[in-house]
Amino acid sequence: MAKFIIIFLLIYSVLIEPNILYVKKLTFKNQNIKNLKIVFVSDFHLSKLSKGRLDRIIKKVNEQNADIILSGGDYLSAHSKEKTMDMDIAAKKLSQMKSKYGIYSVLGNHDYFKDGEYVKENLRNNGIKVLENSNVEIKHNTPFYLAGISDMQTTRVDLNKALRGAERPIILLSHSPDITPYAKEHVDLILSGHTHGGQIRIPFFGAIIVPSQFGKKYETGFVDKIVYVSKGLGTSIIKARFNCFPEITVINFE
Repeated sequence: MAKFIIIFLLIYSVLIEPNILYVKKLTFKNQNIKNLKIVFVSDFHLSKLSKGRLDRIIKKVNEQNADIILSGGDYLSAHSKEKTMDMDIAAKKLSQMKSKYGIYSVLGNHDYFKDGEYVKENLRNNGIKVLENSNVEIKHNTPFYLAGISDMQTTRVDLNKALRGAERPIILLSHSPDITPYAKEHVDLILSGHTHGGQIRIPFFGAIIVPSQFGKKYETGFVDKIVYVSKGLGTSIIKARFNCFPEITVINFE
């Protein structure tokens, strides 16, 4: 019986849960941003075999009717260009995501590991705006600034530059949530990925491993009421998920 359970859990963790798409809907209250719907996606880790899954993600994102789509990066997968999806193909597909104010993105460590300039070029050529230690004003009915920083693991982050000229309210995109202690006094909301929620989460214990210098503090979900950490959409290193559904996050400002 125990052997059967182990086999079932292995099959479930490798073949079933990683292919589930969960839409997580949240409410965030900010007196200076009203009636705004954000769809946040992160950590795609697209392989050569991910075209069908990416189509499903795009369809599910478009069903949410977002005002703006934000991405935490990590589009590429694996540690060789032979196994990851070609970024020109990925970017063309990603551009099919639709929202009122468009798509904005930062890059993740895997993007920079492979070829950050190539990733940025393809995103921008397909209408996806990349924020790299920079910001832009979004002229919503209650205007706000959207800022983005480079990846903390692989590049030089310049938070001061990213926030230069921006006025509150500010939403900050950062691939890693580890920026939070340095940025939380200056922004209204931080959106991050990178941790994948640990991918393997043991009931009553949580993630076994979280790739963060702060341990499990920024494992997943809202932390300190200022940063939301997505579980992401793909897998890395271990091609499995357990008790950690891939997610598309919808954040409604009321």
